[in-house]
Amino acid sequence: MVYTVDAIARLVQGEVSGDGAVSIRRVSSIEEAQEESLVLAETPAYLRRAEASSASCILTREGAGPSRKSLILVRNPKAAFARVLWLYHPAKKGRAGAHPSAVIGEEVGLGAQVAIGPFVTIGNRVRIGDRVSIGPGCAIGDGCVIEEDTILHSRVTLYEGTRVGKRVIVHAGAVLGSDGFGFVPEDGEQIKIPQVGILVIEDDVEIGANVCIDRATLGRTIIGRGVKIDNLVQIGHNVAVGESSTLSAQAGVGGSTVVGKRCTIAGQVGIADHVTLGDRVIVGAQSGVAPGKQLRDGEIVWGSPARPIQKSKHQFAAMARLPELLEEVAALRRRLIDLETRTVR
Repeated sequence: MVYTVDAIARLVQGEVSGDGAVSIRRVSSIEEAQEESLVLAETPAYLRRAEASSASCILTREGAGPSRKSLILVRNPKAAFARVLWLYHPAKKGRAGAHPSAVIGEEVGLGAQVAIGPFVTIGNRVRIGDRVSIGPGCAIGDGCVIEEDTILHSRVTLYEGTRVGKRVIVHAGAVLGSDGFGFVPEDGEQIKIPQVGILVIEDDVEIGANVCIDRATLGRTIIGRGVKIDNLVQIGHNVAVGESSTLSAQAGVGGSTVVGKRCTIAGQVGIADHVTLGDRVIVGAQSGVAPGKQLRDGEIVWGSPARPIQKSKHQFAAMARLPELLEEVAALRRRLIDLETRTVR
C-alpha cells in the first residue's frame, strides 16, 4: 500500500510541513528506515535521529521546526502513529467459513462472514455476530454470545454463558468465564460455592494472552468498554472494571472489587477482595491493596500495603538510609553509656 504524506496527514488530522506529495510505502523504526518510510519522533532527541535517517517522512509533535524531510505535525504523535500503523497493517482475520474439523452444536446462530478455524468446538445455542474470527482450537461453551467484528486468537476458552461485545480482541490461551474461587470452610473441609453467574465483556476490550477472568458467583463479572488487559492477568468473580482502564501483566484482582473508569493498574499489582477504586486511580507496580480498601478518584498509590505515593517514596528513601542510621544510633548509644559511666564516677 502506498499513501502520500498529505493523505496520511488527513487521516491523523495533522499539518504537513514540506512536500505533501511524497509517497510513503511503509512504517519503520528510525534504525530500519528506508526511502519512502515514515518514522515516529516524539522528542527532540528522536527528531534529531530521524533527521539523520533515510526516512522520507517524520511524524512528530506540533511546533517542530523546518526540516529537509516531510513532517506531519500532530498534538499526540504516538496516538497518530498507532492510526498510521493500522492503515498499513490492518487486522488479519481468518477466511470466512468453518474448517471441516470444527464441531458446531445445535441452534447456533452464525452471522455473515464468520471465520471458524481448525479444531474449534462450539456448544449449543451460541450466537456469533458478523465478521467474527475464531482461531484454531478455541472452545465456546453453551449459550455464549460473541458480537460483531470480534477476534478470538488460538486456544481461547469461553465458558458457558459468557458474553463478548463488539470489536473485542482476545489473545491466545485466555480463559473467560471459568468458576470463581469460592469456597467456605466447614468441619475442616472446603465446601465449593457454585458459581452460577456470568461474565460480560463489553465493546472494544482487548485481553492479553493467558488471561483468566472468572464468572460471577451470582450476577455478573463485568469488563467495561475499552478496557485493555495485558498478558497473565487474573480477575476474580463479581469484579467490575470501569471503561478505558488498563491492567498490566501479572496483576491480580480479588473478588467483588470495583475498579473505576480510566484507572491504571501496573504490573504485578495485587488487589484483594471487596476493594473499591474510584475513577482515574493509579496503582504503582508490585503494590498490594488490602481487603476492603477504598481509594478516592484520582488517587495515586504505591507500595505494599499501598499508600499515597509520596508517603511510599519517603518510606523507601528512609529505608535506603537504614545502615547509616543504625551506625549513628549505635554511636549515640556508646556516647550515652560513656556519659553515664563518667557521671557515676
